[in-house]
Amino acid sequence: MKTSHIFWGTLFIVLGILILANNFSTINLYWDNLVQYWPLVLVLLGISMLVKNVAGKSLIAGAAAVVLALVIFASVNFTTSFVFDDDYEVDIGSGVKGDYSIREYREAYDSSITNAILYLDGGVGNFRIASETDDLIYTMLEGPTNNFNYSKNQIDSVANINLNMKDFTVNLGSSKIKNKVDIALNTEPLWDLDLAFGAASMKFDFAKFKVEDINIDMGAARLDIKLGALVDNVNFNLNAGMSQINITVPEEVGCEINTDAIFSRKNIKDFEKIESDFYRTENFESADKKIFINIDCGVSSIDVRRYSGDDD
Repeated sequence: MKTSHIFWGTLFIVLGILILANNFSTINLYWDNLVQYWPLVLVLLGISMLVKNVAGKSLIAGAAAVVLALVIFASVNFTTSFVFDDDYEVDIGSGVKGDYSIREYREAYDSSITNAILYLDGGVGNFRIASETDDLIYTMLEGPTNNFNYSKNQIDSVANINLNMKDFTVNLGSSKIKNKVDIALNTEPLWDLDLAFGAASMKFDFAKFKVEDINIDMGAARLDIKLGALVDNVNFNLNAGMSQINITVPEEVGCEINTDAIFSRKNIKDFEKIESDFYRTENFESADKKIFINIDCGVSSIDVRRYSGDDD
């Protein structure tokens, strides 16, 4: 049997057994301990290429697959363990400088603004966008002082807002500190959102906002996002690593989903599967308003459901 077959077969078997066992009993594999051993996979695969003995090659390739399966499983568990609540904390490494504080940023709303673009580079932490404000944008930051850069400029009727987290390291096992960002938006402008995150927990409710384009790039994260029906077409593009992804869309809107997520678990309710990785709601052609979702992700969990106005 080919060494590659041994490797992939062992990987899928071990990963499947871990996932199955975890459905009945919690398995605790600590990501911060296991992730540092992932280069061992490369070492073992390299050794297997040098070994001439067939049995030795197979044994070493199988060991590499076991290590990789453990790292993948621990990474997914780490990702899906994010919980959004007031007590969320992350472990911050020595790269953070300054004191811990709560700050507020607000930008007054000008009726001449018809479009607004939010660029958010969030890094690590807990992020929420759900509340309304009479300002153009209101942001409350809780975490290390001077950890964010904030700027705004306006060209004609378009406002550009930049909120960027400064670089710092995450050192799991060190002292914990909260890093939370709560953003409120004005409901009048047409919004475009360009958001990037690392290891983060995100809760976004856009049902009350006129959001046209959403681009999210995230690593090991948990995303809960609710889309609305206030514009004719919504384009939502998501690029994710190993993540927990929960999406809700309005029942009255036609929705189309394209996914590139071969190794992910998908639970897409009340959609018709048109072909592999391509789904549509039954009212897609007849609906006046449409949502287009594109998901490109690694080993993730994807849940999509529809909601009615009564669910608000």
